[in-house]
Amino acid sequence: MQIIIVAAKSDNQVIGKENDLVWYLPADLRFFRSTIEGAYLATGRKSFESAQGDEVFGPHREFVIITRNKGYQSNIGKIVHSVEAAIAQAAADGAERLCILGGAGIYEQAMNLADTLVLTEVHAEFEGDTFFPAIDGAKWREVSRIRYPKDAENVYDYSFVVYEKIA
Repeated sequence: MQIIIVAAKSDNQVIGKENDLVWYLPADLRFFRSTIEGAYLATGRKSFESAQGDEVFGPHREFVIITRNKGYQSNIGKIVHSVEAAIAQAAADGAERLCILGGAGIYEQAMNLADTLVLTEVHAEFEGDTFFPAIDGAKWREVSRIRYPKDAENVYDYSFVVYEKIA
């Protein structure tokens, strides 16, 4: 099973503020949706409960919610208590691709377990309270980068970047 971290981050590593995104890029939303299409999803509880979670998760998707809260319940999705348990659940459910969607603590835990990073890099700096972990060049190799300038629809320059784990 391929394990993919999917995230959007700013040049100063910000991924959010007060459990919300700090930018709006329609191109990133389309890229995100196409990246996770058909994949089994794993997300932290806060990301699941965010405004973006309403758009991503639903009864038609297979996904797990990762939380340390042993009493947490949801009407949709399966509940697990670690990234390793999310991977095991996805494997048990026959997933071919597992996309890990954050937040920051989940990304940090998954960095050594993932095979691929699929990132949108927003070329601006933002104030935030949630950050993407540093990408260690000794462990990750950039394999593709497509850079786009800002336009009428997308108010920031951005890049879609893929990293693969170095074996």
